[in-house]
Order: sequence, then C-alpha cells, then structure tokens
Amino acid sequence: MSGEKRLLDPARVRLDVSADSRDSAVEAAVSLLRDDPRITSWDEFRPWIGPKQVMDLEGSGGGVVLVHGRSAAVKDMALSALRWNSPAGPRFVFAFAIPSAMTEQYLRKVGALARTCRDERKVAALASAATAEDFADTLEEWIA
Repeated sequence: MSGEKRLLDPARVRLDVSADSRDSAVEAAVSLLRDDPRITSWDEFRPWIGPKQVMDLEGSGGGVVLVHGRSAAVKDMALSALRWNSPAGPRFVFAFAIPSAMTEQYLRKVGALARTCRDERKVAALASAATAEDFADTLEEWIA
C-alpha cells in the first residue's frame, strides 16, 4: 500500500507491547499519534482524549479497546494500533484522531473495525502479524 493515503501508517503500529495495565496500553497507543502530520497541534488535540473516549469493545474475542479524540487540531483522520500482550492473551488498542467535522467517515471506520474484531479468524491474523507493515496492510484492507 505504499504511496497511497493510509488511515493506519505502519509507523503508528507497535506489536508485542508490554504494558502493566489497560490504561498504560491506551496511553502508549495514543502517544503513537503524537508526531502524526495530520495533527496540527498535539497540545490542542490531546485533551480531547479522556476516560469517556476510551471503550472496551464487547464481543471481541481478542480484547479490543477503542480510543478516540475529535478536535479542530486534526486535519485528516489518523489511526494508531498497538498489540498488547496482557496476562489474558493478546489485546489490541486502536486510537483514532478525528477532525471535528468528520463524524460519518469515523463511524464507518469504527463499525468496520468492530466487525473485524468480532471475527475470530481476523483477530487471529492480527495477533500473528509479524511486522507493523503486515498488521497495517491487513487492517487497512478490512476496514477500507
């Protein structure tokens, strides 16, 4: 997918992260967005992610956490992803940065991501992705 406009840049993917809690895994996923060029001001964007913007996706066999922040400091939607090795097995954290006016597109992507994470075969493929590029390419294909 090189050269194409991507929602999930492999530079924003971390695999096999060790985190001592869900909250520290969430913070690690959010911090992957820090230098994304689609965010014009980290200081303006970051306060838009708080406890109400973090949710566990029910019905996902692999344990999925979705995080989002919507701000005028975001010029185009961006996504980061983290595969966290928790004591219960692999979990995933996906963090979205969303422009203030991009509600419909965001809801479509979150819906596609939720459907993906409820499919055991797809979760297994993400859990076994060997590289950030493989993870990003696979996920991009499924949520396009």
